[in-house]
Parts: sequence; C-alpha cells; structure tokens
Amino acid sequence: MTRWQDWAHVILSTRGSWLPGDPRGFRDHDHRSHSSGDYRNPPPTGEHASLLRHAKRVVHREVVLAPEICERLVPAFIAKLDAMSLPVRVMALGRVHGHVLVRPGLADVKKLIARAKQASSQSVHDVFPGSIWAQGCHVVRIRDEGHYRATVSYIERHRDEGACVWVHPRWNETNSG
Repeated sequence: MTRWQDWAHVILSTRGSWLPGDPRGFRDHDHRSHSSGDYRNPPPTGEHASLLRHAKRVVHREVVLAPEICERLVPAFIAKLDAMSLPVRVMALGRVHGHVLVRPGLADVKKLIARAKQASSQSVHDVFPGSIWAQGCHVVRIRDEGHYRATVSYIERHRDEGACVWVHPRWNETNSG
C-alpha cells in the first residue's frame, strides 16, 4: 500500500522573483510578516510597498532563466536527488519558478532540496555565475492518490507555459499514475 504522505510537491522560486511586499501577496519564512492576500486574492494595492522597495534594493536583480539554462538545471537537479536516493516523478522549471514531485519519505524536504538547488547551480556556473535560487521552498505533502494524480497533471501542464518538463522514464504523458 502506498504511503501518499511520503510524496511531496515542492515549489521553487528563482532569486528575486517573489519578494517581501510583492503585490501578489507574500509571507516571510517564519510568518512574522505577511500580506492580507495571496496570488489568488491579491492584497490592496500598495500594501507593504516600502517593504518591497527595500527588498528590491537588497536583492539587486531578479533571476530569469533562459530555456537553455533550464535544460541544464533540471537534469542536474534530478541527478542530485537520485544520488540521494530520492525518486522524482516529475519536474517542471520555467523562467522564475519550478515544481518537483519527489518522494523523500519523512525526511526534511527543505534540506534535501537545498542540496539539489546547490548542485544544479554549480552545473551552470560556467554560463550563469552567482545565485539562482531564492532561499527555501514551499512543500506540500501529498494526501492521497487523487492529490498525487492532480499534482502530476498540474506540473506536466507547465510545458504549455514553455517550462522545461522532465517526466520519470517509467511514465509517459498518456500513463500518468
């Protein structure tokens, strides 16, 4: 019997792509400060505008990934997770964010993803020096088979937005499960 909670949907962002004070809403890492809305129900215009200005001064630039960089980052990311014996079902990486469905068991997903982010960054250092990834990631544990299937489908659909999508060779687009 599958333990669905062993699977995790991980959402990654590139450096500077979603800053504190963002008009789409935000929450800091410890939820000490956050907006009154989120990307589905945006907060009032200008809420935390001074915080956003400060964050932009600190970050300096937003990292936007070209497709050829994504095509190098994804295999390196997958290879690192594979080397740590963490199966990946599907991964999508676009210009400023990505999604991974990984099976870490009960391990601390954020620490493992940090190692994969580091390895993938090193894989493109020759053409993309400097920081690529935002600090941390967002982790959603899978609840059941329906949630798992919906997550696979959601991640695969990022291909329609131009994302680089990797699907485990055991599956193909007509056999999601």
